[in-house]
Amino acid sequence: MARALRNKPGFHLLARFLNSPSPGFLGSLRWLETIAYEEVRVSTERPYNSTAFVVHGLLGSGRNWRSFSRNLAATLSNSSSSSDWRMVLVDQRNHGRSAEVEGLYPPHDIVNAAQDLANLVKSQGWAWPDVVMGHSLGGKVALQFAESCARGDYGESAALPKQLLVLDSVPGKVNPENSDGEVEKVLETLQNLPSSVPSRKWLVNHMMELGFSKSLSNWIGSNLKKSGEHETWAFNLEGAVQMFNSYRCNFYNH
Repeated sequence: MARALRNKPGFHLLARFLNSPSPGFLGSLRWLETIAYEEVRVSTERPYNSTAFVVHGLLGSGRNWRSFSRNLAATLSNSSSSSDWRMVLVDQRNHGRSAEVEGLYPPHDIVNAAQDLANLVKSQGWAWPDVVMGHSLGGKVALQFAESCARGDYGESAALPKQLLVLDSVPGKVNPENSDGEVEKVLETLQNLPSSVPSRKWLVNHMMELGFSKSLSNWIGSNLKKSGEHETWAFNLEGAVQMFNSYRCNFYNH
């Protein structure tokens, strides 16, 4: 039914899904033709005047950063009577709810992932974000976003973020010698699994039998979603692999 609705004229402008806010916070989850995102704010009693984008890492989603974002938004807003922050937790292409968006076409690389952020700003008519935070793969996307803003790739209206926070990522190519290869092993393992598995418990046990840690196995298991009597991935694995391959290359692609 959702697919049929997306084909209706005017859907690009009108389609929105709004979930109930979390207790004590406005957590409105909206569906976009570009990428999915979730807004986190302390309250709606006063309008926000600052925005931070939070970009997750490989095989993750925006929800991984909810608690962090809520605490940060509360701390920042309480530190100044004139400041109210909005945190925008995006689901990158091939991840989370964005994995179900049909209009995010390849190549699935860092440049297009950064372009998705710009498209989100433009589609919503927002001001450009004051801060962009990215973890791992998301960190490389954040770097690309800032570089493209500075170069004018997103148009004259695009403004550089005032701050760029990058965690577990650096500009340029990833040196294989500085990596233990665990990410490659995880991706290879997942590619060799069927598209659906019996249960999260089965997957966690299977990963641990292959030598992965319990914490990593549990985290991989958290990326499953119910599909009938089985569980399927909450991400597009092949698209995510392409993004990881792009992550390992120099993000200054132009």
